[in-house]
Order: sequence, then C-alpha cells, then structure tokens
Amino acid sequence: MQQFSEILALMRQEVVPALGCTEPAAVALAASFAASVFPAAYDDITVIVSQNILKNGMGVGIPNTGLVGLEIAAALGLIVAKPERELQVLADIDPDQVEAGKKLAESIDIQLYPGEDKVYIEVELNSKDHRARAVIRWRHSFLHKLELDDKVLKYQDMGPQSDSRLVSASDFKLKDYYNYCTQAEYNTLLTMDLGEKYNRRIADFGLSENLGIAVGKSIMQQIEQGLLGDDIHHWAMALTAAATDARMSGCNLPVIANTGSGNQGLSITLPIIAAAEKLKSSHEQLVRALAMGHLVSVHMKHKIGLLSCICGCLSAAAGAASGIVLLLGGDYHKVEYAIKNMIGNTAGMVCDGAKEGCSLKVATNTSAAVQSALLAHMGKCISANDGIVTDDIDETIDNLAEFVNSGMQNADSTILNIMINKKNHKEEHNV
Repeated sequence: MQQFSEILALMRQEVVPALGCTEPAAVALAASFAASVFPAAYDDITVIVSQNILKNGMGVGIPNTGLVGLEIAAALGLIVAKPERELQVLADIDPDQVEAGKKLAESIDIQLYPGEDKVYIEVELNSKDHRARAVIRWRHSFLHKLELDDKVLKYQDMGPQSDSRLVSASDFKLKDYYNYCTQAEYNTLLTMDLGEKYNRRIADFGLSENLGIAVGKSIMQQIEQGLLGDDIHHWAMALTAAATDARMSGCNLPVIANTGSGNQGLSITLPIIAAAEKLKSSHEQLVRALAMGHLVSVHMKHKIGLLSCICGCLSAAAGAASGIVLLLGGDYHKVEYAIKNMIGNTAGMVCDGAKEGCSLKVATNTSAAVQSALLAHMGKCISANDGIVTDDIDETIDNLAEFVNSGMQNADSTILNIMINKKNHKEEHNV
C-alpha cells in the first residue's frame, strides 16, 4: 500500500539516533563540515546561530567532556572533522581531544543570527590564505551550503517546512497514522529501533548513577522506600526522567530521537515501554505502540515547528499517551481523547533551554501522559468548551500551533535575553 510505504519513510526520516543534546551536536556537525574541507590551520573561528539553537545549547552537557556550551561543541566538531557521523559526530571523543578542545573553545566567537530561522548554524574558518564556511539550516543535520575560498562545494535548498526530497507530515491525517500502526506488517516495524533498545539502555544507566539532579533515580528510590506506588505512573516517570538526567548531563550513549530532539524521543518511548512492562504487553503490542507515539509527535511537531517556545515534551508526551492507549486496547477515538487531554493540561509549559533541569519537565509531562491515557481509556475527554480544545482533533492541534507561533512569538527572545543576562552577570562576578 503506497500510503503505508510513505508513512514508513516518514518515520525513518524523523526517528533517528543522536548523541548528546541535538543543538550542540548540530553545531559540532557544522564545524566538522567546515574543518573537513579546510586545507590548513585556521586562526579565526566564528559561529553564528539562531536564538533557538543558542537557547538550547548554552547550558547542556557535552558528551565525554564534563563541560557545557556551544563553544566546546564547536571546538570538538572542528577537531573531529568527520561530518559523515551526522548527529553522532561527538561519539568516541578521547581525553586528548577534550583538552585540545578546551583551548580551542577560548578562541571561538559565538554570534546571534539576525534572521527568523529556528534552525540556523553557520561556522566560518579563516586563515591568511583560506576561508571556509558551512551552513546548517532548517533541520539539525541539513547542510545548506559548504564553501571554500568563495567557491561553493555543496549547495542544497529547502523551505523551512518542506522539501521535495523529504516526506511531509502534511500529507497525512492522524487517522492515517493510527491505521498504519494497527495494520502495518509487524516484521516491517521491526526493521527500525523505535527506542526499545537505545532508550531503554540510557534509562537503566540514569537509574544506576547520580546524574544531573537525579530526578529519575530519586523517584525510583521513593518507589523502593514505599513512598510512591510501584505502578505504571511512577515507573514511567522514573524511567523517562532517569534517561533525561543522563542525556542532559552529557552521557556518552546515543538515543533514538524524534524530529531532531533526543529528549522528545525519550519522552515518547520510555512511558510506553514502562507501561508495556507493567501491563506485560506482547512485543508486537509494544512495537505498534512505539510507532504510534512517534507518529503522533511528528504530526504535532510539523504544525508547531521543530523548535519553539514551548517544551517539546508536550507533543512527545501526547505521543506517549497515544501509545499507552493502544497498549490498553483503545481505539482511534480514545487516541484522540488522550491527545486532547494532554493539550488541555500542559499546553503552556515553556522551553527555557536544554539543561539538567529538563528532567523535571519530562517527569511532569510523563505523569500527564499516563493520566491522559488512563482517562481516555475510561472514555473521559476534556470538554470542547475548555480553552483551545475543540471537538475536532486536528483543529485542536492547529489551535495549539496558533497559540505557540502567534500568541507566544516574543517568548523565545525574552527567555534568551534573561539567560544571556544571567550568564553575563555570573561571568562578571567570577572575574
């Protein structure tokens, strides 16, 4: 069936492995592209990024370094110079490279891109005789332009929302995804890791170590102490937050990301995995539920935007709630209920950058996802009289997108200004 083949292609496009927070990884990737074509030593390095890239890269851990920030990410990307690794470009960094990166990072000038693109990264290298420039734009791994000495080595164009070479989520409705996840060949779904292996592994790692602020491990300890129940709700929170604790602190384990976000990949998959473990679901039920979770989130992110002023874990948790509904034996209408319940609950949660504290937001959204799914399973749905929710699911998602893209258009710049002023104030007092 042609439509099923296209939906599988969409999932392969949007559900991919990534190492570390996606925004610093994308900066490292752009730097690797520039360094890979530079024929000599460079003495001037400029990195220009959009405000969303800067916001999500300022305070998050970089794998294998114990450090944070875009400067060290760019420096390591320059040193590695292996763009073929894409968003896993910082895999297998060794201590000597980290030390070299620390020194190189001091000479990197980070500037803010004046345009409106959500995803824009430009790395320029200069020496006395040469100039290289790499631009990643629109998507975290999409090389828009690569130049050496004003000669264009590679150029590819794409609109901010679509490209003829990509499968567009706008070609499908939510019901199409439900039909695919419930009817597609099980063996076809097995051709992808939808998070079952990678994401479960990093969750176990987060539960075993004191990483970040250890939200997941703390929840697990509270379960063991009898302070919290050993149920779907708290097990889902523990697994998902623990994985986020590990990832945001710079853990050197890849995750299965969704629409360019590792945290969203974790927030989709681990609540579903936790529910499947507690419900003793079959492997086929788990795989179909994971596919549903990913596709619901892709559907919502296509309308909201890859990067925005609201926490991306809202759309991810809506996907998780949809997958849990499938595990519980729910039909399409109950999937709609679960998504509406999520939107009516957590639509206003803002994104104030990627950081260790993201695990708290992830835990909150995971809790809401389980609650939304269980209410939907009982046939309970937030009323169309409430806020931005309507009787029609796609109209409800469109309302959420309008709220984000029109109603909160100044939120990103306001949050970023606060973050920059806070950083500058801290640096002034540390001098």
